[in-house]
Amino acid sequence: MQEAPKTVKLSKQTVNFLKNFSTINKSILIKTGNFIDTISVNKNIISFTDIKEYIPVDMAIYDLPLFLGALSLFESPTLFFPDEKKVIIYDENTKGKTTYYYSDPDIIPQVPDFNPDLPDKEIHFDLPQADIAQLFQAARVYGVEDLCIYGHEGEYSICVKDKKNDTSNVFSLPLRKVTFENPGQADASRRNFCYCFKVENLKLIEGTYHVCISKKNIANFNSLNYSSLNYYIALEP
Repeated sequence: MQEAPKTVKLSKQTVNFLKNFSTINKSILIKTGNFIDTISVNKNIISFTDIKEYIPVDMAIYDLPLFLGALSLFESPTLFFPDEKKVIIYDENTKGKTTYYYSDPDIIPQVPDFNPDLPDKEIHFDLPQADIAQLFQAARVYGVEDLCIYGHEGEYSICVKDKKNDTSNVFSLPLRKVTFENPGQADASRRNFCYCFKVENLKLIEGTYHVCISKKNIANFNSLNYSSLNYYIALEP
């Protein structure tokens, strides 16, 4: 007996995740299951999370902002999956509906297999949402592109600046509760450091994060609001 087509109601949380992922890459392949991931065109940002819904088919969405725009046409959108080529979005109350056709999955960048447990972990710290908001606001005010994490003589801070300009405007905040992966080996040379990101690569959904930085020039931002939401972001050389 053939299984009946599936219908799914997307939660606001899942829609917000997709909106955030669309800032990383406008295309996405949502595979069958309750997990979504994405990778930036430059392959310097990877993000993934569990979602509440089970998606019954692979959805190759070339233009994610357009798909999200289609969802926004309905107060309470329901996804109906008649086959593997398209999804019908409709609203039970208004009876409105639209059809979105999938693209070729081969043209959509996919996240490669990788170990989410970072190698050569160096330092850990928590980054509150209030601090992130202040840093991003300061970056806009000053028109600067770099976010840097400093350690010097046991004092730790995070700032936004133009690292190519010695007279750049700088806005900084203290970092508290910085811990080392191997505290017994954290000698003076290891406690003095500078790690930098491009502000434009910090495509974080609003919230507080636990940050782990690896010696391999990559950092993991794990959401403390949504435990399965992770970003892996490359540091600048």
